[in-house]
Amino acid sequence: MNGKMTTVRPEIIDDLLVNPGVGFTYAEGLTGDPAEVRNNRGELVNKYKFQDNFKTWNYPDSGVLGGGARWMDVEPQEGVYCWDKLENQLTRAKRLGCKMIIRVSPYGFEGNGPGQDVPDWFRAKNPDRPEFAFWQVDPHTSGYVEYWTRVIREFGKKFDGHPYIQSIDMAIVGSWGEGGGTEFLEDWALHAIVDAYFEAFKITPLQCMLHDPRSVEYIRSKNRPVGFRVDCLGDMGGFHGDDWSHMTDFYPQNIGNFGMSDAWKTGPVVFEACWHTNDWFRHGWDIDYIIDESLKWHITNYNGKQSTVPEEWKPQVTRWLKKMGYRYEIRRATFASEVEANGCLEYDLHWVNAGVAPTYHMYPMAFRLIAGGKSAVMVTDADPRKWLPDIDIITRGCVKLPAEITAGEYELQVALLCDLPEIGNIQLGIGGRTEDGWYPLGKVLVK
Repeated sequence: MNGKMTTVRPEIIDDLLVNPGVGFTYAEGLTGDPAEVRNNRGELVNKYKFQDNFKTWNYPDSGVLGGGARWMDVEPQEGVYCWDKLENQLTRAKRLGCKMIIRVSPYGFEGNGPGQDVPDWFRAKNPDRPEFAFWQVDPHTSGYVEYWTRVIREFGKKFDGHPYIQSIDMAIVGSWGEGGGTEFLEDWALHAIVDAYFEAFKITPLQCMLHDPRSVEYIRSKNRPVGFRVDCLGDMGGFHGDDWSHMTDFYPQNIGNFGMSDAWKTGPVVFEACWHTNDWFRHGWDIDYIIDESLKWHITNYNGKQSTVPEEWKPQVTRWLKKMGYRYEIRRATFASEVEANGCLEYDLHWVNAGVAPTYHMYPMAFRLIAGGKSAVMVTDADPRKWLPDIDIITRGCVKLPAEITAGEYELQVALLCDLPEIGNIQLGIGGRTEDGWYPLGKVLVK
C-alpha cells in the first residue's frame, strides 16, 4: 500500500444479532406486549426477554420465518395455479423484516383430519389409497410424478430468486413432504422429482430432507449446492427410550453416511424441534449436548415452533444463538487516510466469521463516504458466501471514488448490504452501528 494509511480495530460486541435467515424461526404470537405468556402445554410462565431491546417474550427475536402450502392450496383445479397463500405469507415476512423458509408439500397425514389430502381433482382420478401410512396416493401408478413435477416447475417459475425467500425444502414424497417412503420410490420417479427442483430453482438455495441414502446420493450427484433439513432436533430418547434417538443414532450417523458432512459450506442446515424445546426441559434432556451437536452440524436455522424457551435455559440458548449461522466481525481495518479526488481508496480488512456457517445469499461488502448531506457508496467484489468459520478472511483491494465525491474530509463506513429496506444491512458483531446499518471506520481526506 502507498501513501498515508489508518488502521483501526473495531470493538467486538457480545450482543445477540438479528439477521436474515439465521436463528430461531419467528414467533409472532410472543411479540409485542402480551398480558401473559404460556408454554406449549398451556401453562402460565414468567415473562422474560433474551435481550432488553427485543420485542419477543420468552423467545428470541428472529430474521427468518417458516411457512408453506399444500398442493391442494396451489393447484385447486387441474392446471390452474393459485399462489395467494404463499404471496400472503411473503407479504407478512416483508412486514416483519424476515426471510422465509418455504415448503410446498404434496399432502399431509391422513389421520390428521381434513385439509391433509391431495387436491380433490387428483383424488377423483385416484380414489384408492395405498396401505403405506405416509403415502396418500401411490406415486408409481397414480400419475403423481407427472403432476407433482409440474407443480414444482410452476413453483420455481413464480418464486425462484424471490428476495424474501431464504431457502426451499425439496419435498419429494410423503406426509408434509418430509420424505416418508422416499426409499421405496423407483429410480425413474425419484430422479424426475429431484431433476424438477434443479430445473425450477437456479437462484434460491435448496435443502433436501435427510431421509434416505438413495435420494441424497442422487441429489449429490447433480453437483449443485444443496443443504439439508431434518425435523426432530432434541430427541434424546422420546421414541424408543435409551435404545435409540435422533440425536445419538440418526443424525450423527446419517450426516456422515449420506455424504452431507460438508453440505453446510454451500447450502443451509435447517432443524425443526422434536415436539418443543419445553418438552426437552421436562424430560431432563441435556441442552448443552443438543446445542453442541447442532453447532457441530453447522446449524443455520432452528424451527422452535413458536413455543417458549424455559427461562432456566436462557444462558444456554443465548450461547446457541451467538453461534448459529453466520456472525461476521471485523478484527482490523486498514485504509487510505488521504485520497485524490477521482482516485482509488485502498483497503485491507481482516474479517472473522464467529458463527458456524456462511450466509447463503449475496450481501456485498461496501464502503460509504459521508460528510454533511453528501455521501457515496462503493461496492466491492468480496463475496461473504465464501467466508467460512474458523479461518481468517482478508479482503484487500481498491475502490474508485465516485465523481460526486469532491475535496473535503469524509467519514468512511463499511457494511454488508441488504437491499431490502424492511431488513436493513447485515448486523455485524462490532460496535458503532448507525441507524441505517453502517459501521464507521474513521476519517478520509479527499484532496
